[in-house]
Amino acid sequence: MSPSPRSQKSIRTEGQLLRGLRTCRLETSACVLRHVSRTSRAVVAVFDEALKPAGLTGHQFNLLMSLEQDGPRTVNTLARHIGVDPSTVPRALIALRRNRLVAVDVGKDRRQRVVAITATGRGRLAAALPRWEAVQRSILKSVGHTAWDSLIADLRKVRRALTTAGSQG
Repeated sequence: MSPSPRSQKSIRTEGQLLRGLRTCRLETSACVLRHVSRTSRAVVAVFDEALKPAGLTGHQFNLLMSLEQDGPRTVNTLARHIGVDPSTVPRALIALRRNRLVAVDVGKDRRQRVVAITATGRGRLAAALPRWEAVQRSILKSVGHTAWDSLIADLRKVRRALTTAGSQG
């Protein structure tokens, strides 16, 4: 009995993959995507859990802290600052607006939206700060301040390299 057309395609695809893996000159276990995304998910999960009693997620804390430290920002500027695509910011703001943690107003250009932290947002941020600090201290104690400073610099290099890699792909 001969293999079905579907299984023949599967066999061809598997053969292509195996040839690709044999000819690849990079160590796939050292994949940037794998290690950065695993670390990112782990970091977000720990901060989400720690900040939950304060009624915030890690991403919400990051957004509110950015607004507190840097003042009101347009959606595009805020997106660049926190490292997300501008199209995701309005979705991220839904719960924050509903809970009156941020205010969104029209900017100089009617199409612009300017986001600012509210007094309620500052209160929530103040409640979350000790929880954030405890996790931050724990991570820094484990990793070491010098290693963390070095890692921050290395992550900046990776982000710069991504700009170049993205234009080549």
